[in-house]
Amino acid sequence: MKIGFGRAVITPPVGFSLVGYFNDRRSTGIRDELCATACLLEDRGTLFALVSVDLVWVDASVVARVRELAGKMTGIPASNVLVHATHIHTGPLPEFCEESIYQKGFYVEPCYIEMLPVYIAGCIKAAHENMKESCLGTGTTRAEGLAFNRRYLMKDGRIITNPWDKPEEIVEAAGPVDDTLGVLKITDRKTGKLTGIIVNFACHPDTLGDNLISGDWPGMLRNKLKRRFPGTEVLVLNGPSGDINHINPADPGRRGVEVPDHIAGTLEGKTAGLLKRVKTAGGMRMETYYRKFSLPARKVSGAELKSAKAVLKEKNLPSDSLQHMISSSLVVSAKQYSSGRKSFALEINGFSLGKELLVLGLPGEVFTAIGAGVKQEAPFKQTFIAQNSNAHLGYVPSWTAFMQEDKDFAIKPGYGRQSLTESFGIDCSYETSPLCCKVGRSVEEVFLRAAGSLLK
Repeated sequence: MKIGFGRAVITPPVGFSLVGYFNDRRSTGIRDELCATACLLEDRGTLFALVSVDLVWVDASVVARVRELAGKMTGIPASNVLVHATHIHTGPLPEFCEESIYQKGFYVEPCYIEMLPVYIAGCIKAAHENMKESCLGTGTTRAEGLAFNRRYLMKDGRIITNPWDKPEEIVEAAGPVDDTLGVLKITDRKTGKLTGIIVNFACHPDTLGDNLISGDWPGMLRNKLKRRFPGTEVLVLNGPSGDINHINPADPGRRGVEVPDHIAGTLEGKTAGLLKRVKTAGGMRMETYYRKFSLPARKVSGAELKSAKAVLKEKNLPSDSLQHMISSSLVVSAKQYSSGRKSFALEINGFSLGKELLVLGLPGEVFTAIGAGVKQEAPFKQTFIAQNSNAHLGYVPSWTAFMQEDKDFAIKPGYGRQSLTESFGIDCSYETSPLCCKVGRSVEEVFLRAAGSLLK
């Protein structure tokens, strides 16, 4: 098998908006460079490109352009290009959508977005030029105490997101955490030298909160490993973390550069330990996977729409309040649904290496339970899942989370009126709210069915 790596710097100019919150944060400097990193694998004439980019998401239109360009440069089929966004909250807008609540009034020059696919495709071309006969080995370990489920059961019976401002009211976490750290080790077949590392770990990269451009913990981990292993390329895949972040309720509200530095440093040490134990070998056969599927969009009821329109007529309700934002989102969703967007056309793709490893790209910010379900379906020793791949979808909650939201409303109907900049202290089930969840309640079933049929 031949493998090559390529990398391109995609850091935007200082002054562009940083995406991830509801308020417009203009960047004031660069903490560390943003990158697109590609790993290109070739087995028996078949090519597959795995790309990780330091962005909050990737839009399907950007991915389509990347595939078009990469196909022209390398001959790789479109279905064999997987583009994953690590989901940083300290990077630029990767596409325009005027109706998005995360983009209103935000600034980015169109030429930057136009060039993004060119840079990403270019790193695939660079990987193609750097291909050499390689050996592979995989391993996993636990990285405990870095990631926490951010949804909590409160004393009043509700389950809400990021209650960092009221830790005394928390009963327990409302969902699981997958603290598995997966590593794919790649060495030169002739020399045995380490040439590449692919790391898979799940945690929301929202640890900074300031106005400096940064790759957050995924970018910092990549940089630490590259310094530790000179001449080695590193690609980081963020796993299902729609309901996972770094906030320990016993130590609430912590942000700052020391947080991602600690996460990256811990993962660096554990990755290095794995690399010592993992043996590489040749002869693994690569199989590729691709499946299109359709996911129902969220349907807004007549009662919800009527209530939302009434809320928006209130003259004294601030436009940055939770209630106003959710009502605006409901009106937009209802309009889109009635205009014909009743479903999302999506895809899953990936590759396997013998019976040792499966790497899959899933769209959206996937809940941990859904990721665990996909892993359970996969007949491989290890499965790496890269969420936020190939399309911008928003949250992909579990069926249980939707049912929990119904219980929340039975206890406390409606949404609050507090001013909103992000999801901390939001006092609701943020991930299932109309604010950021555009998918229907059958999403878990559809995802698991699509993944299961893909692997048969």
